Amino acid sequence: MEIDVFTGLNGIPDEVINNKTIIVIDVLRATTTIAVALASGCLEVIPVLTPEEAIEMRERLGDERVLLGGERNALKIPGFDLGNSPMEYTPEVVGGKRLIMTTTNGTRAIRRAAGGRQVFLGALVNAPAVAGQAAAAEGDITIICAGTRDRFSLEDFLAAGFLVDRLAGQGQFILRDGALAARDYYYLHRDNLLAAMKGSFHGRLLMDLGLEADVEFCSRVGAIDVVPVYGGGIIKKAA
Repeated sequence: MEIDVFTGLNGIPDEVINNKTIIVIDVLRATTTIAVALASGCLEVIPVLTPEEAIEMRERLGDERVLLGGERNALKIPGFDLGNSPMEYTPEVVGGKRLIMTTTNGTRAIRRAAGGRQVFLGALVNAPAVAGQAAAAEGDITIICAGTRDRFSLEDFLAAGFLVDRLAGQGQFILRDGALAARDYYYLHRDNLLAAMKGSFHGRLLMDLGLEADVEFCSRVGAIDVVPVYGGGIIKKAA
């Protein structure tokens, strides 16, 4: 069994996705926020690519329980119910609701993983639980980092390294070069993950927008034990 890590969506060959176990990471903030939403009682999340697609889908569903969430350029989309801050997704707001979500990077990465045998959404807040689920699947694992506008993101690579380290302790995995590099980067920063997050380009961008609390929240390893699973166009909480 192999583990590989890809640092963006461009150039990922189909053979490392199709029928593999996939973990999609967008630490700041889509996969963190989706995990929090499901932990807060959200029934399901539907990832879409554009705001227009989200609005059209809500109209087509005709379900008063549907909320729209997401961001462009890290900011809430005009007319949407929610942005992309995990702290917005409280039980009072999303409990018993369905969520249609679009983000700049994360929902694109989730949709790219659609051919996987199993597709889990990982972040630091749920990384230990995700590693356990993925290891139990007993097969090759591909970790996809969403990145930032098709560019490399340190915070996603950091979370990938954490996952590789946990997975390597739970099975007989061969680590490909991407996985080895991610684990080494995690080892460099494991004593202060928050500092690494704040030092990343995306982390600095969010802090400049007054969203330092989001960065701090997203660095809390194992804060929740929910594992989001993507299949059939819908994200739900793993049983």
